[in-house]
Amino acid sequence: MKFFSKAELIFYAGAFVAVFGVAALVKMIHSEDPLPEALGPCNLDTGLCTLQETPERFNGATIQFEDGIRLNRRISTTLDLPKAVQNAQDIKLVLEGRDMYLGVYEYPLRKLPDNTWHSQVVVPLCTDERMQWVLKVQMKDAMGRSKEWAYLFDIDNPNEAI
Repeated sequence: MKFFSKAELIFYAGAFVAVFGVAALVKMIHSEDPLPEALGPCNLDTGLCTLQETPERFNGATIQFEDGIRLNRRISTTLDLPKAVQNAQDIKLVLEGRDMYLGVYEYPLRKLPDNTWHSQVVVPLCTDERMQWVLKVQMKDAMGRSKEWAYLFDIDNPNEAI
């Protein structure tokens, strides 16, 4: 039976602490953020995202992906705001994986004359069979106050179906 020298024990102990310390740090950084209070689903086929249980001021906030939600293509996307939040000054969509970190994708929206907001959104392809995405709407109103709500959707990887 081999006995380790004091230097070897210190080396292995340091390596052990470093590996598990980095793993704990990564988990802490990429742990799930709590979802906003206002939350709703998206229909992949129609591309319509609506809020369900929501504070009154967000009732009627919808997102419409022009031809449904599809992977790896630029989709014309429109946000329609209810009257209670029509004093928006700056809005962006933030797309990120719910259960897996694949980056954070921000899409600034531009205001159209009819008080709808528009952008082009790309939903990235994940190598897993199914990916759950969170699409957050982050808004600043005329007084600089931040508001946020979100939509959830799961999308299958078409390459996994083969």
